[in-house]
Amino acid sequence: MKLKANRIPLLLIIGLGFLLYANTLNHGYVLDDFSVIKDNFVVKKGLGGIPTIFKTHYRYGYGFVQANLYRPLSLSLFALQWEIFPDNPSFAHLCNVLAYMLMSCLLFVFLQLLWGKEFKWLALMIVLLFVAHPIHTEVVANIKSIDDILAFGFSLGAMILLLKHENQPNTKKLMLSLLLFALACFSKESAVSVIPVIALMLIMFRNMEWSIALKKAVLFIIPFMVYVFARISVLGSFSGNKTIAKIDNLLMAAPSEAVRLATAIKIMGLYLWKLVFPHPLMNDYSLNQISMVDFGNQWVWLTILLYSFLVIVMVKLWKKSPIISFGIIFYFITISLYSNILFTIGTSFGERLLFIPSLGFCVLLGYLIYMPFKKKILPNKGFKSARQPLLIVALIVAVYGFKTVDRNKAWKDNYTLYTTDVENCDKSARCHYYHGLGLMKEKAMQLKDPQMKNSYLQQAVQAFDRAIQILPKYSDAWGQKGLAYYRLGDFQHADAAYKEAIKHNPNNVNVLSNWGSMYFQNKRYQEAKVVYEQALKANPNHLDALANYGATLGTLGEYQQAIVYFKKAIALRPNEPNYYRMVGVTYQNLGNQQQANIYLQKAQQLSR
Repeated sequence: MKLKANRIPLLLIIGLGFLLYANTLNHGYVLDDFSVIKDNFVVKKGLGGIPTIFKTHYRYGYGFVQANLYRPLSLSLFALQWEIFPDNPSFAHLCNVLAYMLMSCLLFVFLQLLWGKEFKWLALMIVLLFVAHPIHTEVVANIKSIDDILAFGFSLGAMILLLKHENQPNTKKLMLSLLLFALACFSKESAVSVIPVIALMLIMFRNMEWSIALKKAVLFIIPFMVYVFARISVLGSFSGNKTIAKIDNLLMAAPSEAVRLATAIKIMGLYLWKLVFPHPLMNDYSLNQISMVDFGNQWVWLTILLYSFLVIVMVKLWKKSPIISFGIIFYFITISLYSNILFTIGTSFGERLLFIPSLGFCVLLGYLIYMPFKKKILPNKGFKSARQPLLIVALIVAVYGFKTVDRNKAWKDNYTLYTTDVENCDKSARCHYYHGLGLMKEKAMQLKDPQMKNSYLQQAVQAFDRAIQILPKYSDAWGQKGLAYYRLGDFQHADAAYKEAIKHNPNNVNVLSNWGSMYFQNKRYQEAKVVYEQALKANPNHLDALANYGATLGTLGEYQQAIVYFKKAIALRPNEPNYYRMVGVTYQNLGNQQQANIYLQKAQQLSR
């Protein structure tokens, strides 16, 4: 593909991508950005943290013990970003937008290479629809979700090089294709869905025999297995050791297998609906936002009919209109990973999960617009021959674009996101939980006016109560309710909420750490010591618990043991001056001024 001949389409794609997401560049961190970037002590080591990233699970740097994710390349990018511009979300958002623009350009190159230059304008229409689709806002506007962009971008690069290798055999291109696919897998494991897509594109658009195409696709299992071996060596097994909670995947709360399956099918219908009509958009669809149903529900059977219809269309048009069939089967393959029908995953529904599958929808929509004009469209005649279908696409892109830009505003920070979405996800326990977090952390704790601060804290308690009303055994909600009461100075209600939280989850280390802090602040040091010991038993690497346990031991006069725990905190976060200061003060209490000076001087150096 000649760059000069495609300059205008590529500039349109780049310009549209930047225009739609420019309003995210001043956004902060939100949702999982904190666990994988802002509060991740390994990522915050910058380049020095990358070796640890490849040897540990996805949220190791956040203090999680249980894990079922391994995405080292994405985390390494965050570490690189931190190395260049520490704690700068604007730079990270810029990287997301640039990566999305580049990935979209690769998509245009891929489609044109796959179908031939005579479909240049069709490829452009599909990519413009893809770039503008509002369902992508969660991926592009949420820093953490660059893993989806990287996985798809590297996969597209791999398929482009494979197609070039098929056109003109070149071993270097094939090897580079396999390498890019390995990078896709190390970015996000969902890249595996590309392997059957590779076989199908060779069969449908290169007229390759099934047996030959499958052999070529099998080659890409090699880089995936390299990823699998690395994943197993870190997690202990492919799926890891983290159990799926009801709050994460509502299907885990299904009373029977029939209800679980029926609800999963209904959710597949919701995926289609969100592609056709992406409104309202929300960050959370967990328990009980999507209601459980059985096979007597009309939406289940409507979904079955719709998917059956798509299968019939795909089969009937396999030879006559292979592009339509490709769009349908691409959607089926890539959404199957998230269907919860073949196997259960960590979530029941997520808009971000439609990022790659949405291409299938855009192929269908683009081709339906293109089809009535295809005899008039000549690739060498420039824009004029494709003016009519492009104008139709432009109208749809304008509507999509308005929704995308408007939705981006919600992703500014946690408080904005939670307060925007809680209006639409009133039945979701987690949505109310996050709303409470936003009210407490983003609002109350940023205010100096005691009256205003307490007002927001009381609203936070109400939000946590709503979450608990929906899910009575919601340990995290009980724990944050306890923290809100503590900050209101209501220690009796805080203590009761913390006890309830630990009753439902004895290993909730964040709750234990906060509970211990409350006891410490109230000079109940023995009780603080017991709670911190329970926290460190649940997670020996929890930074706050380590440092606070050390402080508790020091207060109780157990200086040598206090130093041991302060040094453990230093090992995990070597650039934190307070940990060195605590060690220095403890050595002073022991009468060892020489050692005290070493640590106090180090604390002073790090504070500069």
